[in-house]
Amino acid sequence: MSDDWGDASGIEGNYEDDDDEEKSNEMNETTETSSPNGTSETSETKTNIKEEWNGRTIYIPDGILDELEDTYLESQLKLRKAGQDEFKKNRHFYPLVVQFGLEALSDADDDEIQARLTEISDE
Repeated sequence: MSDDWGDASGIEGNYEDDDDEEKSNEMNETTETSSPNGTSETSETKTNIKEEWNGRTIYIPDGILDELEDTYLESQLKLRKAGQDEFKKNRHFYPLVVQFGLEALSDADDDEIQARLTEISDE
């Protein structure tokens, strides 16, 4: 019986073998088109995010980190039930968290920001 726990937890790609396979798959996925002169042209459809995107190290309190992991798993399940099978933590989830967070923060007033800062410092 196959245990898909690693996939559900979002830790796929964190091990050397998985990372090499994912990188190989991402870098080798191509779309072939026929040109009028009969030759085939290819273009890459995905990028390797570790090479193409900017990386950042952030420090998060344990309570927020636990909530982040739970939210990732819940989101992955929602998407799987809706027919979206691919939802990777680094490629999909983290950018969504940042986008939603930026939107909420830009709409927040100073009292809301202060209240959240107080919650974080109390943890």
